[in-house]
Amino acid sequence: MMKNHYTLQALVRAELASREEEQRIYFQMRDAVAAGAPFQPIADMEAMAGVLQDDNCYVAHNVVTWKGRTAVFGGRTFRATAADVVAFLRGAMQAGDVRPLLIAPCFSARPDRVVLVDEDQLGVYRVR
Repeated sequence: MMKNHYTLQALVRAELASREEEQRIYFQMRDAVAAGAPFQPIADMEAMAGVLQDDNCYVAHNVVTWKGRTAVFGGRTFRATAADVVAFLRGAMQAGDVRPLLIAPCFSARPDRVVLVDEDQLGVYRVR
């Protein structure tokens, strides 16, 4: 399996308790997106700050590999403040190094919104 070395080093962040917790949170965000909630584009970083608005967010590098029919999370998930996430994304966009990310305000059961970031789009899925 190919190792993914994109570790979000430039993001001021906190580690989660375990790799299992990272995977659980990632798949909850991914499942929310896959549930087919309407995608709403986000115009810019100011609008992004308004979407996140909560103090703390989960940020996951959106990388999945497959073993047979089983999805395996290949990225990392961290916790960061919304302000640090926006600052990180601004820097990544200026450097031309935007990677696929899923971002959601911290949640316990499931996220109510998930932001999708990749090279081509920035938008939010609002989960009903």
